[in-house]
Amino acid sequence: MTKSTPIAHCPECGGQFTAEETCADRYHTCLALEYTDPAYYGPVHHLTVLAYMLQHPSRLSANGWQAMRNLLDRFLSEDISPTRMRQLLQHQVKNKSFSMVKGEPAVQPTWVWSKTVMDVRLADAGTYCADVHAWAEAVHHDIQQADLTGFLQKKS
Repeated sequence: MTKSTPIAHCPECGGQFTAEETCADRYHTCLALEYTDPAYYGPVHHLTVLAYMLQHPSRLSANGWQAMRNLLDRFLSEDISPTRMRQLLQHQVKNKSFSMVKGEPAVQPTWVWSKTVMDVRLADAGTYCADVHAWAEAVHHDIQQADLTGFLQKKS
């Protein structure tokens, strides 16, 4: 298989894509792998969704971006399983009007992401899961290193 030459950068995450595949295409391929072969590819599904959405904030509200950032932090720093996280969130959700997508739109980050979905290799489940985990760790690290002054504050 020959490697395609990058032709453009994603306007949101900065990842390089080709005429054959954009970030959204790769993300949907990842989701298809995770859903069609959940035993092997599915264990990292929560990381795939969080990393992609944090890097593509046009799909989120400002509150949604912050919530996803907090979820990623907890998944990685506390090593909580998705099942346990759902249980914890069910007890915390008191504001039923909260939405990941409705409300003030998320702001586009100004920093450069060190890894994107385009860095995830699809060759086999072991490589895939390792790459998704490395990507999620990189997103987490990039956010921790970023200057968030004013980024997470509501606009007047």
